[in-house]
Amino acid sequence: MEVKPMTYLKNTIKNTLDFFKDTKFYFRDVLLLHCFMLFILVPGLVWLARFIMVRGGVDYLSYTNIGEIIKQHLFVFVGLVVLVLLVILTVYFEFTFLNISMYFIKKKQEIGLKQLLWATLLQLKHLRISLVLFFLFYFFLILPFGGLASHTDILSNIKIPAFIMDFIFTNRRLFVALWVVWYLFCLYIGIRLIFALPEMTLRNRSFRESVRESWAITKRKFFQIVGQILLITVCIFVGYAVANFLILGVQKLIEQYFSHYALYTAVIAMVLLQICSVLNLVLSTIMIYYVVIDYMDDEGILPEIPGWYKVDEVKEQKNGFFASSVFVGVAAAIFGVGLGVFNLNYLTNNELSDPIVLSHRGVSEGVGVQNTIPALEQVVKLKPNYVEIDVQETKDKQFVLMHDPNLKDLAEINATVGQLTLKELTSLTLKENGQKAKLTSFDEYLKCADAVGQKLLIEIKVYDHYSEDIVDNFVNKYRGDILSRGHRLHSLSYNVVTRLKELEPKFYCNYILPFNLVGPPISEANGFTMEYSTLNSGFVDAAHGEGKEVYAWTVNDADSIERMRSYGVDGIITDDVQRVQKMIEKNQGNMTYSDKLLIYALGLDVG
Repeated sequence: MEVKPMTYLKNTIKNTLDFFKDTKFYFRDVLLLHCFMLFILVPGLVWLARFIMVRGGVDYLSYTNIGEIIKQHLFVFVGLVVLVLLVILTVYFEFTFLNISMYFIKKKQEIGLKQLLWATLLQLKHLRISLVLFFLFYFFLILPFGGLASHTDILSNIKIPAFIMDFIFTNRRLFVALWVVWYLFCLYIGIRLIFALPEMTLRNRSFRESVRESWAITKRKFFQIVGQILLITVCIFVGYAVANFLILGVQKLIEQYFSHYALYTAVIAMVLLQICSVLNLVLSTIMIYYVVIDYMDDEGILPEIPGWYKVDEVKEQKNGFFASSVFVGVAAAIFGVGLGVFNLNYLTNNELSDPIVLSHRGVSEGVGVQNTIPALEQVVKLKPNYVEIDVQETKDKQFVLMHDPNLKDLAEINATVGQLTLKELTSLTLKENGQKAKLTSFDEYLKCADAVGQKLLIEIKVYDHYSEDIVDNFVNKYRGDILSRGHRLHSLSYNVVTRLKELEPKFYCNYILPFNLVGPPISEANGFTMEYSTLNSGFVDAAHGEGKEVYAWTVNDADSIERMRSYGVDGIITDDVQRVQKMIEKNQGNMTYSDKLLIYALGLDVG
């Protein structure tokens, strides 16, 4: 029978209210799991990965050196593979824990934390190859695109770097269209198969039966399920936003009218912001699992209470409630004191950094064609500390400025820089931002920069076509100018950075990282140039602890600029030099506590 839209809406609202009412009793258990994951397990896995690499003599981990690790450091590779399997097992454990929690909510049966953990461990005994394969497929292919993977503590750290998204959405209508279609397709598949994993775990159904059952349920209730997820998500988001707004607003009023108490209330306000963030994370996490179990209950397919469940054990745990409450209370007090000390230190000592400003690809606000002399002539008027450019080697072992591996986008020629000579390349006209300019040799660009006293951050690009002695050639030709003029270097190639420092230890040279995996690599580099979307304060603090600087790229919007400064970065590479300069100038000196809290809130990500 066809269900009317108003009935869908009524059911969705009712289920949403049930969600907020029923899940409050499981906050403690879910919160404990989150705290363990966030503050013990995830940092422990990162530390273990670094320990394995250090003990095995592997300085860095990237897609470029996987083959080398397999050939020369087999035990390190095996250790990292075991670590990946442990991560997968941990994610599955969290998924099962939350599924079982929601199951008992719907069954309206109390369950102690001890039994909940035991039930989760029992489920691990039933792991099958088909279940593992489907689990990997679902969480690592479907959910990251569908936006649901953020609801597990470990997978929430898997992000698509911003520079990849920029590549997709910048002047590429076809890519944008394909991305939207792919996103919607993955979201659709994710919803249609959303019951498959609970079917396999809670009912011990086969892979084929579980997929068939999920497909049948969602065919009838697809829009109702989507509606409930959206409604709960909106409610959580609005509640979180309002709570943050009120906390920050009250703090601002206190600073204005009761300034003597501002520091004390700011510490409390910061604790409240952290509590709101954790609650937001917990609600967002259990939301997906509750919706799934709720609909399984409506369909009458939830299994009966399992045999291992003992009411007496729950009663025994209730009898020991006082002792456990004392333990939790003491732990909470210790944690609260530590949190208070951290917050007090942040509010009294943590000023925004005063980073140097670097123009990305030698352009600001799209005025000019990237990596060309006309763009340089425009950007030097803004007086950035450095102009960042990209240098590649030509077929005849000269150097020109070009970012992309292929000339097709800018020069409309399907060829790489390494396939053409300097003369052939400098005869090409590049088109970008509705403007034209000649492809520039590095010699000419360097001459112009030196003439106006503009310092450069030179990225040495290595793609498929380059000579083995590219670094030696570059150093022999430009060593003197780079040192005398104070130019700096960086590269995505670890080998290039290592060779540059071997040939000339006086070079300032950074190693570029497109994403943050296990913290700063072991390197002779002076610092790291990190893609900003996966950069965090932990990476910056670790790098500074090793005496190395951190540049963030490519940072353009106001919130990201302030967040990077709050992390303490030493340099910001940007497409909008003036915006970064104005924000640094505006927010120099002493900041109000409410300003610091706002910056903290904007970058707050307990996941």
